[in-house]
Amino acid sequence: MDESSSQSSPVVAELDRLVGYLAGVRARAAATFAAETFFFAHVADLVSRRDAERAARAGAGAVVDATQLGMREVYAEIAAALHLSELQVARRVSDATVLVSRFAETLYRVSDGVLSPQHAQVIADTGTVIDDPDLRAEYERHALTIADELTPAQLKDALTALVSRLDPDGTRERIRDAVTRRKVTVRPLEPGLSRVTADVPTVHGVGIVNRLRDMATELAAQNQADADTAAVHEDAGDAGPAEAAPAVGSDADADESDAVVDERTQGQVMADIFCDLLLTAAPAGHGTTDQHQAALAAIRPTVHVTIPAGTLTTTAASSLAGGTFTGTAECAGSAIGVAEVPGYGPVDDTTARHLAATADVWIRVFTHPTSGVPVTVDRYRPTTRQRLHLEARDQHCRFPGCRRPATHCDLDHTTPAATGGPTSLQNLACLCPRHHTLKHHTDWHVRQHPGGILTWTSPTRRVHTTRPPGTIHFHPEHPPGTEREPAPEPEPAPF
Repeated sequence: MDESSSQSSPVVAELDRLVGYLAGVRARAAATFAAETFFFAHVADLVSRRDAERAARAGAGAVVDATQLGMREVYAEIAAALHLSELQVARRVSDATVLVSRFAETLYRVSDGVLSPQHAQVIADTGTVIDDPDLRAEYERHALTIADELTPAQLKDALTALVSRLDPDGTRERIRDAVTRRKVTVRPLEPGLSRVTADVPTVHGVGIVNRLRDMATELAAQNQADADTAAVHEDAGDAGPAEAAPAVGSDADADESDAVVDERTQGQVMADIFCDLLLTAAPAGHGTTDQHQAALAAIRPTVHVTIPAGTLTTTAASSLAGGTFTGTAECAGSAIGVAEVPGYGPVDDTTARHLAATADVWIRVFTHPTSGVPVTVDRYRPTTRQRLHLEARDQHCRFPGCRRPATHCDLDHTTPAATGGPTSLQNLACLCPRHHTLKHHTDWHVRQHPGGILTWTSPTRRVHTTRPPGTIHFHPEHPPGTEREPAPEPEPAPF
């Protein structure tokens, strides 16, 4: 299409207007982000002033900074009002403080709609490690020069290299410090799938992936050889009597022709080998004595799975070698649902039955048939019944927005025991240590209602309600095994 036809095209003209509208919306969104950033930067000042108020109220000599109660109180207020987690608020305050105090020119560009918030965040995140103000100013000048030409991802790579050139000594020190923060975490990704993230030294990380890929490639070569062998035997079986293969060794050849061809993708094979190595291999490079190494090799994985009773009784379970399983059978009449790992989401029924077949410990949770709230908990080797009940009921910390697992929480008296609150299930709830402290030592208050429902009141008198996760149930209109009425015939279209 030449230039004249392009100019006369209605589609191109509309596209031109659309791009202009999008650019205008993006500019206004950037200005809003800049304004919000200034407000979040002000939160740090509010925290300091709130600490001062608390110190004055507590009297001379009171220690308030060590517990960070002022910060917790303020962050909790903002998080509950904006439906964010306190960690998100803390990150937003930290990012805003860095932009306002260290990269003011970058933030001004955002406020003018010239630079996107994503580009500004990359500039701040990458350059904040430079302590020298002059070097940091030079870094910002270069960053703003090239930011207009690159996407945020491209800008990140370019600025990382820029920091290394401007501050080589600091870069080497930061690399040494980064290696000390290596760790492994897991988080739910979607039903039936979780993501294991390993923060490891770069060389080790690249080596791990390359080794998994080489193993997958070797398996693919073996699978191709097996497939070729099977094809040869299939062709020999289809041939006429004069072309048929000799009978000698036919039994062995038949076994080869029955070989199962692996149809997994390379990514699936890499993931499966990754799991096999971590779940079954002993860490030979660790442990100072043979006894220590034997103890490490004896450790098996532990998984907590909640399984509806109906899932267990549908088919006989098969055994699964290795590992430790803590099972939770929900016995609520005709249970409807799927097995799940609390906090991580559903797992398939076959895996759940495999795990149940080798369970070392069973916890039975009898739930109310309507609300789903646990009413009775028992165990073959019982611990504290109340803790088991509350962990099954609450699943995580009961402060608004907190997802800390109940197994890592304190059992808090809603009405303090010191003021006569009973140690009963109606007066206990799971709170993580952070929110346990917040509840007892700040102006946050909580009341517990029947069914484990908590009503929180913030320092500004806003009210937030949290319910036990088990109270949120979806009941199908037609349970399995019942006949469904035929759908009515659709009415004719009105045209």
